[in-house]
Amino acid sequence: MNFLGIGGLELVVVFLVALLVVGPVRLVQGAKTARKYMTELRRQREELTQMVEEAVDMEDIRERLDQDGLLDEVRDLSSELNDFREDARSLTTDAADFKSLAQSVVRPSGYSKADDKAPSGVELETSGSAAEPESVY
Repeated sequence: MNFLGIGGLELVVVFLVALLVVGPVRLVQGAKTARKYMTELRRQREELTQMVEEAVDMEDIRERLDQDGLLDEVRDLSSELNDFREDARSLTTDAADFKSLAQSVVRPSGYSKADDKAPSGVELETSGSAAEPESVY
């Protein structure tokens, strides 16, 4: 058995010296901490490997698109989509501005629902046609 250039007997001696120096409790805590760091290091290595593989795959796709002459078309479509996105955002802000303008025209500032009610003692006619106003001439 050979671990990092250390044979099996040498590894046992290192373990015994560590046990004598730090004690059994701290040795167990140190082993748990080392395991946690090794697990995190392994996870990060796998993520890095995956990112490199994805980057290589993306570069391969770009090369194929460029060979077929499709890369320029993809770029054109991307710019058109960005223009469309900006137009949609502009329309959204215009619609919001129009809505606030319409609300300010329909309900001027200081408006409240109480303004819709008739004064006390006055009854509003809700059905039928309104009476014709009398002519002043």
